[in-house]
Amino acid sequence: MRDPGGKFTKGNSGNPNGRPAKADKLRQLLEGKADKVARKVIDAALDGDLQAARLVMERCIAPHRAVMPTCTFDLDETKPLTEQGRAVLAAIARGDIPPDTGKSLIDALTALARVTELDEIVRRLNQLEEQKDES
Repeated sequence: MRDPGGKFTKGNSGNPNGRPAKADKLRQLLEGKADKVARKVIDAALDGDLQAARLVMERCIAPHRAVMPTCTFDLDETKPLTEQGRAVLAAIARGDIPPDTGKSLIDALTALARVTELDEIVRRLNQLEEQKDES
């Protein structure tokens, strides 16, 4: 099963049965007792156990996520997407919008360009199919 260097040879595992299902065993042990365990952890947290408090906080309170602040600037929707992208880059350069917001806007313009391309492809395909049906 091993080569001269002590490594397992290809196709031979050191653990042919795979990993033991420890999580399943733990779940079986906790069946019907999870409320009591949770209560003990909460009580320990209330008594000043910082590890228990951290566990409770991590599991019970959603993490705070950073949110970009709202900002406004002029963007002419009638212009081509390339010009809109340039307008976003210019707004970043002037300091009108933060770079992370500008990146999000550029990403949104990129997604819009893809959707627009797909719309155009579908429109052209339908046109071709109509022409084919007419002939």
